[in-house]
Amino acid sequence: MGFFDSLFGRTRMPAGKTDALFALSTAALDIEVKLDSTYGGRAAIVLRSVDNSAYDAVSRDIQDLLAVGGSDFTAKVRIEHDKMGFHWILFDGPELEDAINGLHMTADLIKQGGFGDSLLAAMFRFGSWYLVYNYRRAAFYPFVPTGPSRRESSREFRIRQTLTDALPMEKDPERWYPLWDPPL
Repeated sequence: MGFFDSLFGRTRMPAGKTDALFALSTAALDIEVKLDSTYGGRAAIVLRSVDNSAYDAVSRDIQDLLAVGGSDFTAKVRIEHDKMGFHWILFDGPELEDAINGLHMTADLIKQGGFGDSLLAAMFRFGSWYLVYNYRRAAFYPFVPTGPSRRESSREFRIRQTLTDALPMEKDPERWYPLWDPPL
């Protein structure tokens, strides 16, 4: 925060923290064995809407970089916008490692472009539930939707308890924000 920001009481959103995302690689076995869930082949980054030509350039750079991933990067990437105005960068592919690496690389490009404060969450599908990574808090939390605007809190608590030793989990359930109707 700059001098004038503090003088006038303005605050900036902190840039997203991306490194804890790699903890999911080691937790994948716990998710598969202890929770009997497998990666559903879909993951995404959720971004706050940004209307800026510089952001459009960063978005093109992301698409170009991920397109040249070669045969080692098996995920297909697409961008969608939801009815709430959020941007979703979606990764479709069978390998969790590709999704993690793609999400991390994309988040780093967004941060380097000066838009790190627009990073909200990363979301991974595991069958009927999702694992959400909050970039600002550098913590994961489960999301188990059961219908329109309904979720299964008891299962979310069981998932959190199971993954507490494997992942940095969000301790405050009030911060387990639902991401309804994800395009995953």
